[in-house]
Amino acid sequence: MEDHKYSDDKLSILQNLFNTADSQNAGFILINQLPGLLSRIGKGDDEIVAITEQSTKIAPDGRISFDNFRALIDNSDNESETNAPYEGADPKVLEFCRILEEYRVKCEEEGNYLEAARALKQLGVLRSQEEKRQQKAVRARQISERQDVQLAHNMQFSDFNASWDNYMDDYDNMAQMYIQQMTERHAVVLLEFQKELREELASKPPKWSRELLEWRRRQHMLARRKNYAEAQKIKKIADKAEEKERAALEEQQAILFARKESKFRAQQQAELQALLKRIEVRRKEHIKQREMDSKRLLQRNRNVQAVLESKQAVESHRVTQEIKKNLFNTSGVSGGDSMMHSGGDISTRNSTMSNTAGSKKAASRSKGLSSSDPRDAEKGDFMMVDDRDPPFMSAAVPALKAGRKRD
Repeated sequence: MEDHKYSDDKLSILQNLFNTADSQNAGFILINQLPGLLSRIGKGDDEIVAITEQSTKIAPDGRISFDNFRALIDNSDNESETNAPYEGADPKVLEFCRILEEYRVKCEEEGNYLEAARALKQLGVLRSQEEKRQQKAVRARQISERQDVQLAHNMQFSDFNASWDNYMDDYDNMAQMYIQQMTERHAVVLLEFQKELREELASKPPKWSRELLEWRRRQHMLARRKNYAEAQKIKKIADKAEEKERAALEEQQAILFARKESKFRAQQQAELQALLKRIEVRRKEHIKQREMDSKRLLQRNRNVQAVLESKQAVESHRVTQEIKKNLFNTSGVSGGDSMMHSGGDISTRNSTMSNTAGSKKAASRSKGLSSSDPRDAEKGDFMMVDDRDPPFMSAAVPALKAGRKRD
């Protein structure tokens, strides 16, 4: 398929929607995912069924690539364009209505009232059919416009969610980085604190009991008096007392070390909890902001859709009045010529309106997502006008031409 079939905007929309459905980045989606994807781009139920049936032929294995997806959408759009009714007055129908009106007037002047009644009835049928055909053409164009707006809304909402998802992922990654940095810094600071605390406790001289100090004093006195035997006995007693007191002091230092270390760890844990709380509070604020932005976006898109539908309703009413005016302005030759020119004007105007209602215009005008389904419009079929003359007209047309010559 050639790329010029799609504009860059529409191609980007289709690619984003396809990537959303292809969450595993496998390069394909399954057939059961296709109906939901088609509904998001504004396809109606009948089109979804037809496209799904066609997809079974393109992808027998049930895997639809993006190229296949584009081909399905392209075929559906081509069929819609082919089956779309012509918007504007049909010159053949207008000419036939003019001739039929002249024939009715002539029959009425000649007193052939039954034939005039038949002509009037046929004229009413033709007018009704032409009016329905033109109204259906206008509705088809308006549905196409709403589909373009819906597609633009879907694209904007998809971009909105993707942007917020990326932002939240970046925020979570940044938060994890902050947590990891704080944890590593706490570990380094704790080691330094433990080292300094040990040095501090080791530098403090032991505080011996008065009893031990008395035993040491007596030991040194006996040694100075050269009473070594007695000094040796006192020394053994003092060593045992010192060993006992040293163990008690070491136990106290261990308790003090553990208490200070626990207090320091609690401070670090409080700092980490404060960071986690700030991260969580900020994350909730982001989520709340996302919900508010999403509601505003959806409301703005609903407003855009409502304005478009209101404008289309006014346009439909105006076009309907013009159609009726042109169809019922067939009272004579001059009236027929005026009707032909008027019908040409409305045909040209409607054709111009149809050509200017593209996807880029709808995308720039909408900038939002709408939840309404543009396929809810009326889909009534209409009876095509037969180009052949009715049986009674086979004799009426020559007689009408002969009457003109006599006049």
